[in-house]
Amino acid sequence: MSKKKQKSVFKEAWENMSEDFNRFMPEKIRAQKGKKKFVLWLFILELVIFGLIGTFIYKWWMG
Repeated sequence: MSKKKQKSVFKEAWENMSEDFNRFMPEKIRAQKGKKKFVLWLFILELVIFGLIGTFIYKWWMG
């Protein structure tokens, strides 16, 4: 178990996600203050793409 004090689940998740994004984002985007906006748009895009793929698979599966 981790010995550091338990934070809010959302705060901890945001920190983990930010660390992951910082690993693969270019330096130019890392320094911007609009990172939250970028992450939000990326999340929305991801939902739309997964929704379209899921719809396609459902329609294909149901014939």
